[in-house]
Amino acid sequence: MRTPSATAATALALLLLAAPAVRGEDIAAVAARAQSAFFAGNAAELGKLVASTSGWARSADPKELYAHAYVQFRALQLAIAGKRDKDAKSAGDACTGTLDAAVAKDPKFGDGYALQSACYGYLANLGGFAAISNGRKSGKSMEAALASGVRSARIALVDAFGLYFRPKIAGGDKAQGCVKFREAAAAFDAAAKAPPAPPAVIDWGAAESHYWAGRCAADAGDGALAKREFERAVALAPDFVAARKRIAPN
Repeated sequence: MRTPSATAATALALLLLAAPAVRGEDIAAVAARAQSAFFAGNAAELGKLVASTSGWARSADPKELYAHAYVQFRALQLAIAGKRDKDAKSAGDACTGTLDAAVAKDPKFGDGYALQSACYGYLANLGGFAAISNGRKSGKSMEAALASGVRSARIALVDAFGLYFRPKIAGGDKAQGCVKFREAAAAFDAAAKAPPAPPAVIDWGAAESHYWAGRCAADAGDGALAKREFERAVALAPDFVAARKRIAPN
């Protein structure tokens, strides 16, 4: 017969083995899987990553908080695209709430504010009474990102999203958004060629900046430039289904 202490120890060991935990050094790998799943439209894989990074939502490390929020951001995007409003709200609230904790620990966390701005922006797409509030919160988070002193291509990209998708009455400007997409794409390309610098928590956004620069070029009637931008997006993210379809539409 097992002693109570042995039984407890065995139960704990089984719990630890069953837990879908990830370690801090796995942040880049988890982010790469989340990005790939998003570009491929794989909501099931993103769901697994949301579960496996759930412990990071209570972390004292801003990097782990950001990584969990990033996975939720990708889940939010797919939920919006799939018109799964309940899932979108859950992912969006988790993203913004986790980033509240991250920026509280690091008030100069520019990329953290930018990602939070993006999540609030997507939540605003759900409409309803909260749409105006979420839109304002998105703007305030972007103001904090721009005031942080950090100059990153990701901040420029999220700023472009805000300008491009925000209603005119709320300060939206599609033409200026397109300018910002091109600037973000150029900034990502320049950063890739520059001497090594301290790495970002998660390096994301380069493929999307080229994709949206391509969308803008297509809308302006410049098919050749649009094709080059879409090809660049696929070169950066081979799983980017939307970009591939723009190169070779069905």
